[in-house]
Amino acid sequence: MNVNTSTNVYSYVQDTSGNASKKTSSQPATGSSTTTAQSNSSAQSTISGLGLMMTRLYGNTNALPVVQTQLTTETQDMDAVNFLTLDDRNVLSDLYAQAKDQGTDLLYVDDLARDLGKYRKFGSVSGNYNTGNTYDVSGRKQTIDFTAKDSETASRILNSGNLSSSVLDPGFLKFELNSGYSFDHVANFDYLESVVNNSASKTTSNGLGRTPDFTTYVSQGQNNYVVNTASEVTFKTDEPDVVSKDGVFYVTETGKKHGFRLEGNNVLQDEGLSISDIQSQTVTTLLDYYLNANESENVSTDKPTTLFDYLFSSNIDKKIQE
Repeated sequence: MNVNTSTNVYSYVQDTSGNASKKTSSQPATGSSTTTAQSNSSAQSTISGLGLMMTRLYGNTNALPVVQTQLTTETQDMDAVNFLTLDDRNVLSDLYAQAKDQGTDLLYVDDLARDLGKYRKFGSVSGNYNTGNTYDVSGRKQTIDFTAKDSETASRILNSGNLSSSVLDPGFLKFELNSGYSFDHVANFDYLESVVNNSASKTTSNGLGRTPDFTTYVSQGQNNYVVNTASEVTFKTDEPDVVSKDGVFYVTETGKKHGFRLEGNNVLQDEGLSISDIQSQTVTTLLDYYLNANESENVSTDKPTTLFDYLFSSNIDKKIQE
């Protein structure tokens, strides 16, 4: 039998700037002091939590990646966990350590970390689905709600009075618990509630007696929200001149008023131009717009040159105006 007598210990350590890395050290001598044993146990738990966080969120890495702070064309394809702040990573390390000690399935912490990362990455550019500007194809207004169970839990958390004293960012909690922003969340709200309440300083806050069992992971799945569609059509668009169904063109009543007519399988206008002729004389796609714009010698250099730039700059302009 081969016995490993090495006294080296591999641990994750964090410097004053927040950077974490692996460190090799000698095994400390066993002491008889109860205080020393408790101190070593606490330190080992902290190290274990940081190691779990690094491994589960960033893979087999020797150091934490640099914190990304802006959504750009260079960072848009990065994993959302790269946008977690140093404080986020420290909190998650503690939650991983706590979950391990309490027998909580670590997937619950993984899901919370993913939602927090998405908030850091997209939160500043996300729109609320429930602002009243979303409609179905028929022009009926749509809104989104959580499931009844999630709505009840979200309401309890928001009204508990524990948001400001929680280890989690209150801004994230308000975002996460708003169905207009995070209807597609993956974090378990019962687990989120336990984190908020257990880290609160107010021992008399609502919900502090709840101790759900998180030893077995239960996925949220894809059915964690409900789409509400109004019965009345409130958004009306002008009827087009021509519609196509299964590849066959039809002239609408509006089109007839505008001089369109159907001859055989071809749609003509009074001027004698077919629908294909009309399409060939106009810019029909966003790609055509950008291709034509780039060919022009008078294109201003401060205009967006890609679809991402266009959408991103439009959102910034909107926020500036607000």
